[in-house]
Amino acid sequence: MTQKKRGKRQKPKISLTHEELSVDRIWDFDGQIERADFNGGFLIGSEEERITFDDVVFKNVRFTGSELRNAEFVDVIFDTCDLSNAQFKNAHFQRCEFRNSKLTGANFENATFKHILFEACDGKYSNFSFTGMQEVSYNECNLTDADFFECKFKEVQFITCKIENINFSETNLRGIDLSDSTYERIEVSLEQIKGCIVSREQAIGFARVLGLNVQEY
Repeated sequence: MTQKKRGKRQKPKISLTHEELSVDRIWDFDGQIERADFNGGFLIGSEEERITFDDVVFKNVRFTGSELRNAEFVDVIFDTCDLSNAQFKNAHFQRCEFRNSKLTGANFENATFKHILFEACDGKYSNFSFTGMQEVSYNECNLTDADFFECKFKEVQFITCKIENINFSETNLRGIDLSDSTYERIEVSLEQIKGCIVSREQAIGFARVLGLNVQEY
């Protein structure tokens, strides 16, 4: 199999020294948290004002059900975190990595992603609708039943992901390589799949979506 071309994704710029803080203190800061490590704990509550995380590492932190709408994350790593059902609507992410994290039901609607890595994450039922994505890689992620409705993709990769029943409706898939991801059924807009890269077996599935009667020998 031909190896996929890697993009020019920029990695997070993480300082060598960080202050260790408790997630209980996040709401005490005046909208800006820099050069900090959060290890463990459960973030509860929401923030109405915009909050910015810059040069921050979250490890084993639970965000379950928390609300960080309009938040900004720059040079941030989420390592083995639980973001299930967390709200990140309208948030901005730049040079961030999500590693071995749970994103089940997380809401990233209308967010912005630039230079982002999702690696070995469980993103079942996650919502990425209306997001703008530039230099984003999903590597070995479970994106079953995830929603990518009307997204704007630029240099986005799906590498050996599970994408069963994923929703790509109204999203232009030109240049998107799905050939080594696994699915039996996905939602797409027929006028938006031109230029999508698929395997031979997947092409047969697309042909059936188009209403063609595929004769197999």
